[in-house]
Amino acid sequence: MAINSAAEEERKNAGRQHHHQPIPRAHDPLIQKKKPATTSKAAAGSVPASRSTSGKNTKNSQWQFFSWLNTLKDVYGASILMTIVLVSHLCVRFIPVSVTIGYYLREFGGVKAAEVQAYKAVARAPYAMSPLFGYLSDALHFRGYNKAPYIAFSSVVAMGAYAVVGFSPVGLLSLPMVILGFVTMNLQMEYCGLLVRAKYAEKLKENPDYSTDLISFVQGGGTIATLLSQIMAALIIQNYGTRYVFAVCVLPAMLPLYPAMTNLLQEKPEENAPCCGLSKGTSKYGKKYLTLCIFMGFEAIFLMCLGMMENSLTRCVLGLVASVFLAIGFIIFTPRMIAKVAIFFLLICICSLSNSGAEYYFYTDTAEQYPEGPHFSAMFYLTVRSFVRSSCLFIGMYAYNRWLRDCKYKIGYLIGIGTTMCVRFARLLIFSRWNIRLGIPDTVFTLTLDALSAMFGELISLPNQILMSHLCPKGLESTVFAFMAGAFMMGGQVGTFLGAYLLKQLGVEPQGAAMESRQFDNLWVAELLSAVACIPPLIMMLNILPDKTPSERIDVEDDDDGCTTTHTHTHTRTHT
Repeated sequence: MAINSAAEEERKNAGRQHHHQPIPRAHDPLIQKKKPATTSKAAAGSVPASRSTSGKNTKNSQWQFFSWLNTLKDVYGASILMTIVLVSHLCVRFIPVSVTIGYYLREFGGVKAAEVQAYKAVARAPYAMSPLFGYLSDALHFRGYNKAPYIAFSSVVAMGAYAVVGFSPVGLLSLPMVILGFVTMNLQMEYCGLLVRAKYAEKLKENPDYSTDLISFVQGGGTIATLLSQIMAALIIQNYGTRYVFAVCVLPAMLPLYPAMTNLLQEKPEENAPCCGLSKGTSKYGKKYLTLCIFMGFEAIFLMCLGMMENSLTRCVLGLVASVFLAIGFIIFTPRMIAKVAIFFLLICICSLSNSGAEYYFYTDTAEQYPEGPHFSAMFYLTVRSFVRSSCLFIGMYAYNRWLRDCKYKIGYLIGIGTTMCVRFARLLIFSRWNIRLGIPDTVFTLTLDALSAMFGELISLPNQILMSHLCPKGLESTVFAFMAGAFMMGGQVGTFLGAYLLKQLGVEPQGAAMESRQFDNLWVAELLSAVACIPPLIMMLNILPDKTPSERIDVEDDDDGCTTTHTHTHTRTHT
């Protein structure tokens, strides 16, 4: 009897010690579920280390790069990481379409700032149509494959667009043909990026404890790829011309073909699958989501047509009406939590009130065009600023993983949106040229604001990706991910229309002409309104975002609450 009591007491003591100590790497049950305990790698310690409350352990495990990569490989699989590198990093993030459109239209000639913004919004129409693309890939398979055929098709079409625009002299193609080429390029980037995001969303939901690590890998690699692409673009634009950027991009546009043809996406088609058929996973939500996807597709086409209109007021009014109908569609056809988050994303993008068209001319006009301006070169505007932003993105990622990974979504958004508003208020100084009167050089002031914006912007970007992944039902990852992306893009288009209307009303319509200083007199007013517009999302965020942390799984249901939250961690994991 005494022996039994002693043994029982020893087991209790061991349990208490185990509760307060991190789980050794070789005994991490998360990885044991993925790999048998008999494997030599597991015994050798190649499985992930649990997060410890010790600063030294965190430093030695989490931030040792190769050990960290090995952890991700063991948790999510090498093929998924390779797919992310080839598609998301070296194709989607490396191809600099968005930053070169302005330069190409400038070389084309006769395109005003407001028109540049409108044409950019049209070129991004595939992003707004992503729900239709996502549902199509979830619902319609080819030989049992739901993702690979679509990645291959969009890549082949995009390669043709890059070749046509890149090897045709500027002016040979009509402006509508050029815009169509930009639309085709963005079609590949959105479709391939969407399907890869849907794939890692499946993996993320299986192992939510490592969600911030996986998203940091995606964001970090993408940031490096973006930096390299902008260095490449700046060198080519300065020495050869903008169209040659698109000619070079034929090569990275080919890369998604490899994971599509070798099944790195780990799709598991059924035996004797027909050449073409409907997938089973879409039956539960099929009619509702299909209706919403079709509706969003028509809205995307409608907004694209609006972007080609010359009447900026009509664009704004009809764009806002379309946004209201979209919000109603989310409420009717999706569970409550998905609808709330999608409407919040829509609102925050509408309130962005983009001034990018005028800012581009403000920063890059020469001394003959804008004597009082900053006169940034293409190398500084694209490369130096991008390098600073990229460096600070990594600082933001580190800060989030180090201090905020266990905080609720609202905390990151509160800090991120609040800082964005402060940065926009600070930019009033450079647009009104008060920074020169205060003795602050344009380069120093611009780079400082870029650094702050990028660093604190990551506090929104990282939880964004995790939240969207948690909201995706099984078998409909592409569709629901596309709902969120579509809300972002449509809201961004309407925000661009509103920004273009403000610029026109304020008389801010530069086009790279000689002595156009007066065109920038009221640019600071547009930026002031853009800063004030951050307030509504900041207030609504408190009642819209879920009161959860990124490591908590959100199970979305069609009930009154819209979602239920379960703690489905595979193992106990403590954080710093």
